[in-house]
Amino acid sequence: MSNKQISEELHIATSSCSYILNRLEREGYLARSAATGRYEIGLKVLAIARGALRQVNFGKVAESVLQRLSSETGLEALIGVLDQERLMVVSRVASEELPDADVDTGTEFPAHAMATGKVLLAHLPLEELTALIKEKGLAKLTAKTIVSTDELLAELDLVRTRGYSTADEEFKFGMRSIAVPIVDSGRAVRAALAAIGTTKQPVWRDLPAVLGALKAAAREISRSMANIAVDRLVRR
Repeated sequence: MSNKQISEELHIATSSCSYILNRLEREGYLARSAATGRYEIGLKVLAIARGALRQVNFGKVAESVLQRLSSETGLEALIGVLDQERLMVVSRVASEELPDADVDTGTEFPAHAMATGKVLLAHLPLEELTALIKEKGLAKLTAKTIVSTDELLAELDLVRTRGYSTADEEFKFGMRSIAVPIVDSGRAVRAALAAIGTTKQPVWRDLPAVLGALKAAAREISRSMANIAVDRLVRR
């Protein structure tokens, strides 16, 4: 964006905005194109973001599990956490079936439209959940997106009861996903594991097999996370 665009977005004078932008550029938080004069996110911000995601600590633990899950099912495998009302992807193994999926570490999605997000929303305290819905709303992304608060709350009750969530073309036409919780040593839901693919993939005909593979993978990641927590405690 240009200085003018940024100043308009922030509702401040262009001179004040220019001063701030110059300082951020010097410190490495922004980078300015010599050709266009426009600003973009700098490397220091990316480094901070990667450091924050490392604190979630799923990378090394989950990578091999995600690879195996994707290989077994032919589906994309990913782990997501909740960032307020948004679903953030923290670890992912891509699938050839979704070559145009704009998903990467740090990518955020509306939680109510994704199976992963619904698992995480389902385990929030009711007061926090209703406050989020009231503040952020339920954006309609496709004809199948849940946009009614009552309908979403009923769906989340079902997720808690059966232990998994599904989303069928609620985020994007032709996309289907199923997700289960990842828990810590105290059995609190820290993240969700999902398998994602297109609605045309034949693997969905055997949903119990996909769900079984997903649950086994989530248990393995949960156990690994618990072992890491215990090991850190012992080292202290």
